[in-house]
Amino acid sequence: MKLRPLALFALLAMAVALPGARASGAGSIPNHNALDPDSPPALGFGGRRCGTPDARPEEIRAALDRVRALRNAFSVLVPGNGTIRVAFHDIIDDTGEGYLPDVAYADQISAMNQRYQGSGYRFELQSIDRTTRHTWFKMLPGTGAEKQCKMALAVDPAHTLNIYTCGPGQSLLGWSYFPFSFPEDNFLHGSVIHYGSLPGGPIANYNEGLTAVHEVGHYLGLFHTFQGGCVPPGDYIDDTPFEASPAFGCPIGRNTCPQPGDDPIHNYMDYTYDACYTEFTPDQWDRMHEMVATFRPSLFLRGALAAGPATGKGQTAASLAPAGRGAVELVGAFPNPFSREALVRYTLPSHQRVTIGVYNVAGERVAGLVDREEDAGEHQVTFAPKGIAAGMYFVVLNTGATRLSRSAVYVP
Repeated sequence: MKLRPLALFALLAMAVALPGARASGAGSIPNHNALDPDSPPALGFGGRRCGTPDARPEEIRAALDRVRALRNAFSVLVPGNGTIRVAFHDIIDDTGEGYLPDVAYADQISAMNQRYQGSGYRFELQSIDRTTRHTWFKMLPGTGAEKQCKMALAVDPAHTLNIYTCGPGQSLLGWSYFPFSFPEDNFLHGSVIHYGSLPGGPIANYNEGLTAVHEVGHYLGLFHTFQGGCVPPGDYIDDTPFEASPAFGCPIGRNTCPQPGDDPIHNYMDYTYDACYTEFTPDQWDRMHEMVATFRPSLFLRGALAAGPATGKGQTAASLAPAGRGAVELVGAFPNPFSREALVRYTLPSHQRVTIGVYNVAGERVAGLVDREEDAGEHQVTFAPKGIAAGMYFVVLNTGATRLSRSAVYVP
């Protein structure tokens, strides 16, 4: 078993030389049968390569400290699971390369639901849009093209998983950002995947839709299984054996570290073929739930912001949608992040006593917003911080047996 001390680690960067990709043309994803002379050639990828930026040790330390603090302070931390709504953005090259029919995205959702079965997560197709632009089609992580694309297209990032399909440069199959990389409603959140990696796509060995499964694992808070190599704490997960470097293909029996256990080559967070992928571990499920509950607390909110393109600060330009009926609803802070004040909206199904407080990541109460009897219906209150530092806070609503929490990021 791995130890969980937050030791300094070096995330291995695997630079794999991959042949250039050949366009498959517009239209539906072809069925690439090697015996069919009319079948276009597969894209020539020599191995999986993920562009998810390395998390710095101090970032991981701070993230896990927040998880522990919130777990100790609030019983609402776990479970962080539910139905995740997915907005697909089909980025198409000027040549038509990258166009995908609606059925391709439906098949991708099916592949994700199959591989996340038993996790507590379910994925639901919410929307598909298409944009033709060469610079966005070849975007790379951290570039101006990525920022421009996501700023223009992101749909309500706090409540929606945005997935962008394109043909990334440097032969990347995809990337994501970790839940703690930005505030939950930042437009940069989501996953970018190569269009050829969807089920039936033209990338041999990586066309069962599992690149999205891998990248969404990052989006939900997981690191690569080979993170840190053989040095504890590795990938910060107890039940994934240590692994010195990424595994490619499907090398059964590979064992690169002195600690017990063969390398986790079947784990979705390694680099093996799609056909070799079979599992997430129970501790990985737990880590996802902790990360989502701490850093993506609005992801499963039914009374979400109305769908619309994100602004430069990651907020949607649309107004707040009405919360659902029949249950207590806490929409959370808007805008988020906010600089001077934020509006907190909530809905009550019946007359009852309500308390709403604001807590820091250590679980200390820093402000009280509501403490009174209120009638059924929609309500709102203003949170105007006084005497507190910039950072992430949690708005916590209590009424009867219901306790809800939403994050609020204060940026003076």
